[in-house]
Amino acid sequence: MSEEEDKRDQFLIAVQRLHIELDAMTHVHGMKGEAVNIMLTGILDYDSFGEPVLKAVFSIDVHSEEVLQEAMDFMMFNYESNEYSTDEEEEYESENWWKSIFDDWDSPENLN
Repeated sequence: MSEEEDKRDQFLIAVQRLHIELDAMTHVHGMKGEAVNIMLTGILDYDSFGEPVLKAVFSIDVHSEEVLQEAMDFMMFNYESNEYSTDEEEEYESENWWKSIFDDWDSPENLN
């Protein structure tokens, strides 16, 4: 295994630990069945034919297909809004609901 492959594997192992920690946090705070967790973190690699292959860690905690579809719609809306937005002043509540959470902190890094 090359040093680069080892570095990527170590990264994915660290990400897996975060997934486990998030799942534990959901239990600790009694949010199982209420919290919607869909997390995918990966690295794009290429096979021997030069075709892209996603090496990823994935976790999902969604209680119904309806909620899953709502979450997917939310992600697509935000992806498309960020990708094609020409009016940077325009703000949508669904994109910015979290900003009020950080009003008391200088940055998201201060959450710890």
